[in-house]
Amino acid sequence: MQSDNGGDFKSFITFLQQAGIVHHFSCPYNSAQNRRVERKHRHVVETGLALLAHASLPMKFWQYAFQSATFLINRMPSKVLNNASPYLTFFQKLPDYKSLRVFGCLCYPFIRPYNNHKL
Repeated sequence: MQSDNGGDFKSFITFLQQAGIVHHFSCPYNSAQNRRVERKHRHVVETGLALLAHASLPMKFWQYAFQSATFLINRMPSKVLNNASPYLTFFQKLPDYKSLRVFGCLCYPFIRPYNNHKL
């Protein structure tokens, strides 16, 4: 595995060593060596920020937005994969789109069975 020396993978290094994975660092200040991962990172960030903006949510929900963005990106068709999704390529089965919901929609918990009075 190759990454820049930016600190994103510092906590991950021990796991890589235990798993027997060789971790190389690219040359400092040379974004050309990390072009693909930088583009993918930018794609996730821009999609997550778009989800936050569309739902009018504050930045404190960034973790959920970026997690949802990654989930969606992995299920979207990609030109690189001949219009297959990364999920289909990896698992060899079609992704289930039935569980998709609107990000940031208003919801109310159903607490009637646990509450004996109206208020």
